[in-house]
Amino acid sequence: MSFVASPQRAPRPPAWSTPGFAYLVFVANALAILWFWWVSSGFEITHSSSDLFNGAGRATGLLGTYLVLLQLLFMARIPWLEQSFGLERMAVLHKWNGYLAVGLLLAHAVFQTLGYQLGDGRNLASQLADFITSYQGLLAAIVSLGLLIAIVVVSVAVARRHLAYETWYFIHLYAYLAVVLAFIHQLATGVDFAGNPAFVAYWIALYIVVGGALVFWRVLGPLTIYMRHRFRVHAVEKEGRGVFSVYISGREMDRFEARAGQFAIWRFLDSTRWWQAHPFSISAIPGGGRLRITVKNIGDFTSGVHALRPGTPVLVDGPYGKFTERPANSKVLLIAGGIGITPIRPLAEEMAADGFDVRVLYRVHGEGDLVFKKELDGLTERYGIQVYYLVSQNGGRQSSRESWLSPATLRRLAPDLNDRVVYVCGPSGMTAAVISSLKELGVAAEQIRTEVFRLQ
Repeated sequence: MSFVASPQRAPRPPAWSTPGFAYLVFVANALAILWFWWVSSGFEITHSSSDLFNGAGRATGLLGTYLVLLQLLFMARIPWLEQSFGLERMAVLHKWNGYLAVGLLLAHAVFQTLGYQLGDGRNLASQLADFITSYQGLLAAIVSLGLLIAIVVVSVAVARRHLAYETWYFIHLYAYLAVVLAFIHQLATGVDFAGNPAFVAYWIALYIVVGGALVFWRVLGPLTIYMRHRFRVHAVEKEGRGVFSVYISGREMDRFEARAGQFAIWRFLDSTRWWQAHPFSISAIPGGGRLRITVKNIGDFTSGVHALRPGTPVLVDGPYGKFTERPANSKVLLIAGGIGITPIRPLAEEMAADGFDVRVLYRVHGEGDLVFKKELDGLTERYGIQVYYLVSQNGGRQSSRESWLSPATLRRLAPDLNDRVVYVCGPSGMTAAVISSLKELGVAAEQIRTEVFRLQ
């Protein structure tokens, strides 16, 4: 017996969990900082050229440090922010906010140096030497800025695949040291804090909120989940060429609120992997007392997943992801690329069971790269899901990624494309190609949901 899901209007999210409210909070704090700066010393910028540069330097330093605190907040995985933006969008915010933060701090260093040079009549070398020898906390500030610049450079290198994810992870740990050093410098030499206890209290409160969020959500959260569920590796099974599924069991699994389409951050507590945490999608509908994640061998960490031993404790941070949102429309098109099939496979089953008209496009390089083919074929038999395997290299024939994802091909495989809500998960290049084709076909932006699969 089958039924058709009746279109229903998706519930409106509460005002506090929208991007607009989050931006309002961020901007309000920035304006408060600028107000404290103006009351303390900002009005002096009109007195002389030296005061102009020094005032601009203090403002850019305060705002730059505030943006660094926001960077840490984006890393804290706070449910409020995750519900507002989704972790994918937050990753983009994290990237550009980081560039802006370092730019402001560099401007701070330049403006302050010029301001003091004009006021003291020194050359650049003697002014820098005076900073280090005469101003408490200045050396800490220089080290802090150097660390932040190094983090940005390393992040760019990782994005271009020049460095391993593990290198990026270790370098990012120095961000915490940079923030501590900046805090020491500001309270020791910050003109705007001198004689302004209200600003000092406000500034300390910002650090406490950010630090508390990191400890609560990044440390206590996963530990609390582990104490409740005691997750452990149950088994590891090969799914395809270089692809393995890890089955995870635990206590009170029915209380672990995970849904099809979500992912979590997983940390396997054995002797070689305890220090690494990586994001993987849940690749089967949670149930039966087990969770399943599926991992492809694409790096230092993933290459050893097949060697996980049953009984290995697992720390879980999550679940996360906005890929679970159900549309009002009863027709959906799920497009997966490579290992991006991991959230698509349970999503297809859950939506089909709920009565949605589900069509799946699954693009891979070769036949050996297909994962969950038997399971997807089983969903076709059980629910009537239409699954198309878009194999680039099939026997003697070869098709490019562009031809499989072209507007003409998408229209041919899904003639009613404009009536469907489209979910896309795969490498960033493939996702961009799909979105470009969908837009060319006139599919509205609100009909497209994405979850970019990053090779980590």
